[in-house]
Amino acid sequence: MAPSNQDPGEKHHSLLAQAAVAANSFKTIAPGARSTGFRTAALSYRALEDGSTNRIGEDFLLNSRLHRASRESETSIASYFSDSAVVMLSMQGKQEFDQAAPVALPRGVPLSMSFDKTLARRRSKRLYTGDPLPLEYLATLLRSAGGVSGHARIKLKEGGECQYNFRTVPSAGGLYPVDIYLAALNVVSLERRVYRYSSTCDGLLPLEHQADLSDVLAAFCAPETSISISRAQVIFFLVGQPWKTMRKYGNRGMRFLFLEAGAIAQTINLTIAALGLGSVDCASVYEDEIHEAFGVDGLFRSLLHTLIVGYPS
Repeated sequence: MAPSNQDPGEKHHSLLAQAAVAANSFKTIAPGARSTGFRTAALSYRALEDGSTNRIGEDFLLNSRLHRASRESETSIASYFSDSAVVMLSMQGKQEFDQAAPVALPRGVPLSMSFDKTLARRRSKRLYTGDPLPLEYLATLLRSAGGVSGHARIKLKEGGECQYNFRTVPSAGGLYPVDIYLAALNVVSLERRVYRYSSTCDGLLPLEHQADLSDVLAAFCAPETSISISRAQVIFFLVGQPWKTMRKYGNRGMRFLFLEAGAIAQTINLTIAALGLGSVDCASVYEDEIHEAFGVDGLFRSLLHTLIVGYPS
């Protein structure tokens, strides 16, 4: 046999590629998994044929599909086009708050970078310098992620009209079930605590339930060598209210909730890139500990996603 001229590194890479293809080309049945108490995701999802595992994700996909001629869905959606529903939607964000006045935000920083350069620059940044963030930068981030971007006057069927506020990200039915919470860790002229952004007043509302920042930071399980959370300036928490969409769209509304959270997260990441800052999407967080720190129940208000922001080192 003639000696191979293939580089050893290329040969190793080729063997790894073949192994990866093989691993993803077969679905094995693992009946022994039924008697295993400790199951990794790889074991639980080794074979679709094995029905012993409770696959909540798959159940969600099956139960949130739209079916033709679903009268219940059609009636639920149609009810949101009544005058009372339109007026209700026009009052989004105008809840009463028994707490201190909102913290006003200053004029933001103009975003002058072209969109194609912003897309090319977006990268996850996990290590930060710890330098304080100007409040103007935070204002720009919040307005980009969930600020009011326009208005419309809606005529009611029974006479009169109301004003509709549009935001920077799309929301199914204009319901806006995702709120932006933030932990201000190191922001100029801003008290170190947790706030909720209000697009209606364009300000920060301190949580009525005073969250202990040490508990908030302890809820993250990513090591400092992976994400330097202690040197970050801001942590964004996207908190959803599933019932706001599910009352209109049923189980399918949960899909829209996650889509909206994704749109907000991407807008934050792109704005971060345009400002020359760094950010990383982080799922290494114990949700129940955040719920307790924020004083929310974890069901009617539930943490969906987090983003960590700082000056990249």
